[in-house]
Order: sequence, then structure tokens, then C-alpha cells
Amino acid sequence: MNLLLFELKKIGHTRKTYLFLVLGLLMAVMLFLLNGYLGQKENSLINSLESSKKAVMGQSQYSDEIDHFLKQTNQDIEAQEEGFRTAADQGKSLVGELTLPTYPFYRTMLNNELAKQKIPPQSMRYGTKNTVFTAILLTYLVSGFGIILLLFLFGDSLTKEIEERSLYFYFSQPIKRSRLFFMKYSLAWVQSMLMIGGLSLFGFIIASLFSGKSSFFYPVIVFTKTSMKFIPISQYIGQLLFVFAFVLAFVLALHFLVSILVKKTSFSIIVTLLILFEGHTISTLNNALARKYAHVNPFTYLNVSKLFVGYDFHPFELFSIENQEYYANWCLPRTMHNEQINSLNGVIVLSLGTVILLTLGYVCFKKNVHRWKI
Repeated sequence: MNLLLFELKKIGHTRKTYLFLVLGLLMAVMLFLLNGYLGQKENSLINSLESSKKAVMGQSQYSDEIDHFLKQTNQDIEAQEEGFRTAADQGKSLVGELTLPTYPFYRTMLNNELAKQKIPPQSMRYGTKNTVFTAILLTYLVSGFGIILLLFLFGDSLTKEIEERSLYFYFSQPIKRSRLFFMKYSLAWVQSMLMIGGLSLFGFIIASLFSGKSSFFYPVIVFTKTSMKFIPISQYIGQLLFVFAFVLAFVLALHFLVSILVKKTSFSIIVTLLILFEGHTISTLNNALARKYAHVNPFTYLNVSKLFVGYDFHPFELFSIENQEYYANWCLPRTMHNEQINSLNGVIVLSLGTVILLTLGYVCFKKNVHRWKI
């Protein structure tokens, strides 16, 4: 307990902790402001094309105008697709026409679900309402950006003391080497998860104060083996955090192993990031072998949000329908053509990888103890 309190006090007196915390909070604020600006532009375009007397996107309350918008949008999509099918049956060229065989189905299903639950539509690209913005912010935090941020913030909990030879203090205490190693690792993991949770909560608060509420039951489209299903946005947020906890455990275990081998703070972070980047690149290669075994490769799961949804980042004007990123089908299980890539397999594979890396890390730590007593 004394060792734990000592470690916590060290963290509290480190300026770097507060610096990165402030940077994280500023990032959340900037994302909120950027989403507000881009969302207004997109909504203005939607309203002008729909000739709506009242804004329909980003509202807090369901209304007759929103109900009409959702139903009219579905009719327009069906008419558009019928026109494409007719043209194709007649042998006409569809070059220059933009249609996807899946996105109209996803869009119409979502609109029907919103109308059924009487929930106003939000943009999952530029939304600023509290639950929607929290989900958007979290997709950044549980991606490569969040991993880099957390490695620079908490990744030197072991390497810095190895480099500065300050581990001698711990070795002079009646502390088991295994307890020291695993406590430092556990503290780094707990602090990182608290950081992610705190930034997400901060995003929820500023969105609530300056934009208003959105439903905790807002339907989010996630992909199953052959189709799709709806889950509440609160469940989606929980799944992102849950899977990322295992991703983070794997990343920190890898970094601790690299730290013990390299023994240089800045270099160990760079090496860890290079391994993660190369590992993820190889795991998502577009070839038959990589696709076949992608589900047993822990590096496949580093970008957590892409396990559930896809992104295409096309602007609204190309589709005459807002919020396309969920309907383009570009998520890992689909792009890799591997139905076994899912959160459950990810948790299992990441857990096994973490255990292996931690075991190797502890063995190396124990064997190198005598070198750090000098």
C-alpha cells in the first residue's frame, strides 16, 4: 500500500501529467467547436435541398417536420434506386451515377427506427448533442491517436526509472520484484483508462451545456456476420470502452517489454509505435492469407471503432443524403471478408497476447535486475 501511495504521489507531482491532461481537454473542446461549425454547414445544405421550413437535423425534440423528413427521405431513396435498376435493366450506362448497393438499405432502416422511437436524427459525423458527441470523441480516443497520447503520458513509468537508475530505491525496499513490475504495469493501465473515461465525461458535459441532449437510446448501426443490427448509442460507447481496455492492456504489455530491452524512454516509445503501426498494417493487408488469419492477430483490433462501423468520409452532396459514414460498409469484418473479426474474438486474442508479452516482460525484468542496481 505504501508503494502504491508513493507511485500515486509521484504522478500527482509530475507536470507532464497536467500538460497532457490540458491538451486532451483542449482537443475535446476543439473537436466540439469544429463539429458545430461543420454540422451547421451540412445542416444548412440539407435544409436548402429539402426546402424545409424548420431544421430537422441536430434537434432535441421530435416533431412533425422531422417525421415528414424521414419518410420523404426514404421515398426519395427508393425512387432513386428504382431509377438505377430500371436504367440497368435497359442496358443504360451508370457511369457518373453514384449508388451503393447497401447504403440505401441501411439509411432507410435507420430512418424507420428513428420514426418508430420518435428520436430526431443526429449526424454521427458532425454531431454535437451529448451522447452523439461523446461517441464521436470516443472513436478518436480509442484509435491510434489515443494510443499515442497514452504512451507519451504513462508509457515511461518504467523506462524512465531504468534509464535514470532510480529503480535502486525500490530494490532497497522489501518488495517482491514481481509485485513491483506488475504494479507499475497495472497503474499505467488504470491511469490510462481513467484518462479516457475522464475525457469522454468532459466531452459529454460540454456537449450537454452548450448543445443539449440526445437520446441514450439513439440507434447506432453495427454490422453482424451477414447484415446489420441496431444497438443503443450508450451500449456502443460501453462496447468501445470495454474492447479498448483489452487493446490498452496489450499495448502497454508490449511497451513494457520493449522498455526493458531498449532501456531508453524516448526510443522505446518510438519502437513500440513502429511495431504497432507495422503490425496493424500487416494484419489488414489485402491478400488472402492476411484476411484468413486476421481474427487471430491482436494487431487487427487496434482501431476499436472499426470493429463495429465503417467510414467513407464522402461529403453530403455526393449522396443527397446525410451521415454516410455508417452506411458505406467499410468496417473491418467486411473489408477483410472475415466474419470472425468481432469484439469477442478480439478480447480473447488480445488477452492471450497480453499474457504472453507480460510473461516475457517479467522474465526479462527479473534477469536484468542486477544491472539496474548500479
